[in-house]
Amino acid sequence: MRWRMLLERWSRDYGFQTSNPITAYLSPRGLTAVTEGLAALPDANYAITGSLAAERLAPYAPPRLAMVYAHEPEVLATRLGLRPVDTNGNILISRSGYSAPLERLIEADGLRFVAPSQTAVDLLTGPGRAPAEAEALLDWMEANERAWRK
Repeated sequence: MRWRMLLERWSRDYGFQTSNPITAYLSPRGLTAVTEGLAALPDANYAITGSLAAERLAPYAPPRLAMVYAHEPEVLATRLGLRPVDTNGNILISRSGYSAPLERLIEADGLRFVAPSQTAVDLLTGPGRAPAEAEALLDWMEANERAWRK
């Protein structure tokens, strides 16, 4: 199976921002405050994707945007002390219409992450430098297939 081609094809049909309702928020204290806040909410139903998830496996550049799936985005945002914004947010929270992003989660450092394959697809369709981060992650996945495939 040519899984890289499959993921690239998947990204033509599915996108984090185009396939899901997204709300943009501002974390005034930055992304570190977001990850610390998520780690302090063990009962919250969320999954980190995008740059923050890719950084664990294939660091590319310091993340500037958090992308998170959540069953209840508004509740999660309130618990994290985020402010809803129309532009210039540093966190995007999605209420996924699909169950896949919130299944087969990877727990690390007190946080929950989507599978690397989901992260790659979300980055391929993400804003700014996200597609370049996806390529770096896909390269890492090719070199470390035994570490992520189960």
